[in-house]
Amino acid sequence: MAEAQIVPHNIEAEQAVLGAIFLEPACLAEVSLVVKTPEMFYRASHQHVYRAILDLSARGAEIDWVHVTEEVRKQGALETCGGAETLTAYLSEISHAVPSAYGAEGYASMVRDRYVMREIMHTAGEIRSMAQEETRTPGEVIDRLERKVFELAAARYHGETHNFMELLSQVIAQQQQMKEWRMSHNADRLPGLSSGYSDLDQMTTGWKGGELIVVGARPGQGKTSLALNIAENVALTTQDRRDDGKGGVLLFSLEMTGTEIVQRILCARAGVDLRAAKLGVFRGDDEARLNEAKNQLATAQVYIDDSFTLNLSEIRSKSRRLKERADIELIIVDYLQLVKDNERLDRHLQIGNISRGLKALARELNVPVIAAAQLNRGVEQRSTREKKPMLADLRESGSIEQDADQVIMLYPLQGTEGEGPQPSQDSYPVDLIVAKNRNGPTGDVHMVFNRRFTRFELAARVPTHFARIPEA
Repeated sequence: MAEAQIVPHNIEAEQAVLGAIFLEPACLAEVSLVVKTPEMFYRASHQHVYRAILDLSARGAEIDWVHVTEEVRKQGALETCGGAETLTAYLSEISHAVPSAYGAEGYASMVRDRYVMREIMHTAGEIRSMAQEETRTPGEVIDRLERKVFELAAARYHGETHNFMELLSQVIAQQQQMKEWRMSHNADRLPGLSSGYSDLDQMTTGWKGGELIVVGARPGQGKTSLALNIAENVALTTQDRRDDGKGGVLLFSLEMTGTEIVQRILCARAGVDLRAAKLGVFRGDDEARLNEAKNQLATAQVYIDDSFTLNLSEIRSKSRRLKERADIELIIVDYLQLVKDNERLDRHLQIGNISRGLKALARELNVPVIAAAQLNRGVEQRSTREKKPMLADLRESGSIEQDADQVIMLYPLQGTEGEGPQPSQDSYPVDLIVAKNRNGPTGDVHMVFNRRFTRFELAARVPTHFARIPEA
């Protein structure tokens, strides 16, 4: 006969939590941050009692045996708890059994952890059943598993309210630490990750862990090229920042194959016509320059995922694995609107979920995330003199603007007659419009886009020493 399965639970901890609340109702503020729902209790009667306590607290009512018993009655759960007299006697007993309310948060953590373990067991059984269904695909099962694991991880986390003076002390200490670091290193080094473009870095002071940067443009205006140029610049300077052999960039391409991406990066680095290289047509020293670029890129730590259908859960899972293995420093998603989400939701809700998910990923892994995004057709429909993109042009969701720490838009400059770049132009001026910058100034960065080999360069390469420590 099969041995009965033991379900993780701790009745004594549950009793201690409830008893502590009756002893000192003020401790509910701490307990409710840990035990977030009544379902975290194992015993059904404890669930009903805790639900009654939460409802009373929400109304500002007294929390005692009489009020809780009456609230349980209103919920229709009194018989489940053994009746009024039995419940009142039980609540009195557990209140007198707990020594003090001082350990309430610790008791609550025990209750929460047993709940998480029960959910893990339940999820394991659910995933096993799904895997045995012939109609299920591995992707569906993995997606469900990852979503559930993420939910359970979130159940164990609760934010903390910080004292202003404590945070102020931390900020001052960080500033001093950065000053000391600069004095012992190159004084022009950025506090964040350099884009490779000094004028842009002057506005951003480098990209920091936890930031979401959105690069917006209409199709064919170079958002992928800019993302690849930045990936190349970051990857080639990895060894300047660290000597442990780790770091680099993870690039998710939902539009182009890995070989197409590498071919673009190679031609951009070599300054060779991309179209000609694809056809095997080389002029002058093209081949020598390609070979030199190949040797330079041999040390570039760029990891490319060219899956054409990716959802946020897959992006999160792959990023976590590579962060653990290679300690990547930057994640790039090209592009945001191609990431899959729950198709039963409205499109603007899907995009909102994706942008919030990418921001959460940046914070979880403590790396900057760059997401390319398409702009609305409204940009093209405006008069030629008013084609400069705005934040409102971000396609399909205002959530992108809200979630992003920085929004950078590409604006091919118009000619004297208001026309855009002509197909015959090999290069033309482009402004990078820093339309939003949560921690710094906004403005325009003047660039030149070389269409032949898909490379952005600064219009005027002017050294910037904004970060230099003033001499005494």
